[in-house]
Amino acid sequence: MRWLIALLLSLLAAVPAAARDVVAGAPGDVSVTIYRDPYRSEGAMELNDLGGFAVVSESRRVTLPAGRHRLRFVGVVDGIVPASAVLSGLPAGVIERNQDAALLSPSSLMRAARGKTIMLNRTNPVTGKPVRAAAEIVSASEEGVVFRTAEGNEALRCSGYPETFRYGRDAEGLFAQPTLSVMVDAPQPISVKVTLTYLAQGFDWNASYNARLNAAGTAFDLGGWITLANGNSISLENAQVQIVAGRLNRSVVDRIVDNSPQAIARCWPMEKTSDITNKPDRPYVMVQPYLEGRYRRWHEGDDDKDGIVVTAQRLNAPSLSAPTPVSVFSAEAIQEQLGDLKLYRIPRRTTVAAMQMKQTRLLERSGVAYERYYTSSVYIGNRGSPWFETTIAMLRTRNDKQHALGLPLPAGVFLIDQFQFGRPMVLAEPTLRDTATDEKIELAIGSVSDVTIEHRCLKNEGAKYAMQTTISNAGTSAIQYELVIENDLDMKISDSTVPVIERDGVRMMVVTIPAESSVALTYAGTHQDS
Repeated sequence: MRWLIALLLSLLAAVPAAARDVVAGAPGDVSVTIYRDPYRSEGAMELNDLGGFAVVSESRRVTLPAGRHRLRFVGVVDGIVPASAVLSGLPAGVIERNQDAALLSPSSLMRAARGKTIMLNRTNPVTGKPVRAAAEIVSASEEGVVFRTAEGNEALRCSGYPETFRYGRDAEGLFAQPTLSVMVDAPQPISVKVTLTYLAQGFDWNASYNARLNAAGTAFDLGGWITLANGNSISLENAQVQIVAGRLNRSVVDRIVDNSPQAIARCWPMEKTSDITNKPDRPYVMVQPYLEGRYRRWHEGDDDKDGIVVTAQRLNAPSLSAPTPVSVFSAEAIQEQLGDLKLYRIPRRTTVAAMQMKQTRLLERSGVAYERYYTSSVYIGNRGSPWFETTIAMLRTRNDKQHALGLPLPAGVFLIDQFQFGRPMVLAEPTLRDTATDEKIELAIGSVSDVTIEHRCLKNEGAKYAMQTTISNAGTSAIQYELVIENDLDMKISDSTVPVIERDGVRMMVVTIPAESSVALTYAGTHQDS
């Protein structure tokens, strides 16, 4: 008999104990590196549709007793890619890891309580006194909540009297913040600082620049900003922030989203149905929005005296949708190399707040020399009647030390302005592509009316042709004009009043047009295979 008891005890000892939940400490040292959406152009970002991602690294204190535990990291970014999570510094072995996406909310709490007993606080319709009764939630959906009492099934808040309820136990399996959990085996009690690193979606960044031209029209002062965007519900507090410029090849990863249906405890407002008149222009709402400074105005409207909450439109209140919050601080980013990509390190720690955009200084340069020129194109193959082209004004400089630049510039939007009548006036908003050091920078200002160009075909006989282009400058200053020749490569120009040059693989004629003057360019040639 003793041997049987000893055998049973040994078998029980061999059965692993049930895993206990242990919560890691709050994030300490946080670092986030944000990668730009490779499929987004240089346009504006939208917080609810960010296609970039980030590498988040955070240190936490972990204290584990001996045994098997479910270690929870509460407050990870909700766009986390669980498969990317790497946990270092933990002597215990990691068995599995999971993203706990069931966040605590009124709907999730209601769904978790289905089939369980709640305590219903309601009013006795006969005596008018408050009473408490045990009830079981049968169903919970957008249509309402049904519960069962000793008297049968009925819908919550449909009695016409005040009704509230209280859960009898804590929400099992629900979390107030996004949580990553891992199963670990600790051979002995430990207390260590670990580092959790993971990829997270719902981030992005872009660059924007402001170029202010000087009065002489020879140089501009350049300021650059980086805009960081976090479309998640979790803020990264006091983080060391880096951004990576360049388009990284990355497979698309689906984001885990809780699409569970909403459960709403609603029926009629707090009157009997016989007391409610049909007022289509006065919609009833059960939940009053929190409007901070507008809270008192919302409640003190004349129409609120009967206890019915009216819409903001009825109160002529401002729009409830607030603009995207943007915070700004100035500290020029430090550029580093990351393989073939460029990394910009924000020099001081900052908070990348939830559902917010933040701007930080990228660069600040003075006296960037540039040249202004005008351009259009002509297609030699067009031999019809005279036609006109639009002239575009351009700014050109080079990204090198001689032009007060000389650092990689991420793609972004330029705002070009100059002082006029004592105030800055916007001239143009061109875009800049990713520009490496020593590359040419060309920014289009826009079409001009003072400079016109007319093309005319002078000769069209078989393979031979002759063209004339007349450029007129109505301005008070001389300009440099670059006429780009766009034609098939088999078209050869054998004679021209201005030499044809090739620049960056493009053929063109460059000419100076005096103020209030016109210049006629003639050029002729044949097909090369003639």
